[in-house]
Amino acid sequence: MRIAIDWKKRARETLILTGIALFLAFLRPFGTDTDTPLYIIFGFWLLLILAGALVGELSVWAFYRLWPEGPTWAMIAIVSMVTAVAVTLLLLGLDAGLGDTVSVGGGPVHILYLYVLVISVAMTLLGYTLSRAFNMAGPDFVHETDDRSAVDVFLERLPVKYRTADLYAVSSEDHYCRVVTSLGSELILMRLSDAERELASVDGLRVHRSWWVSRKGIAESRREGGKIVLTLKSGDEVPVSRSYQDAVKDAGLVH
Repeated sequence: MRIAIDWKKRARETLILTGIALFLAFLRPFGTDTDTPLYIIFGFWLLLILAGALVGELSVWAFYRLWPEGPTWAMIAIVSMVTAVAVTLLLLGLDAGLGDTVSVGGGPVHILYLYVLVISVAMTLLGYTLSRAFNMAGPDFVHETDDRSAVDVFLERLPVKYRTADLYAVSSEDHYCRVVTSLGSELILMRLSDAERELASVDGLRVHRSWWVSRKGIAESRREGGKIVLTLKSGDEVPVSRSYQDAVKDAGLVH
């Protein structure tokens, strides 16, 4: 396993996290000392936010590594709790180390943890929402080998839970593509023609102006009058348009 960093994605994420840290610096929650200069408070929160984001991404990766089909609500709950523990410990360490420079106020540790947990849940929900809206999901973990298949590379566009799945098909929905896998389906911002080009080396083919299918994703095929319909292992039915029927027959997908 190695890390391949998507710098554009990381730049967007860092900009968002910096904005959140600046907001918290002005808000000064947890009884942060109002006499401390703004730039120190900003640095304090930026460190906490970045550390929380790192722990959160590692937790997401570990969650889907151990539970590939885990529900979203469980991921958000577990990642939020783990992140809150890490941030609370860091917060206490900074409070002790910086002394009077930055103070987060007194009180029981469990109360501080609950405050941090609220922010952690909000940050995890924000990260999940942004990942769905802007295709920013997932840490940059990829396989070590240099001969990764086109499917492995293509599935890196999806959230972490899908990256060990079998690819069944890709269909176009407006400006998006729905990627159908053995672990479910997900929308990504991409044109079907670009997806087809990336998957050119995969054993699959275009069967409709809105569908590309993988051979391993097909459960059965049937004729309905003069039409051909493919049924995917996911249960989705894919129509074969007339212009692609010869290619489907030549590929042996229908008899």
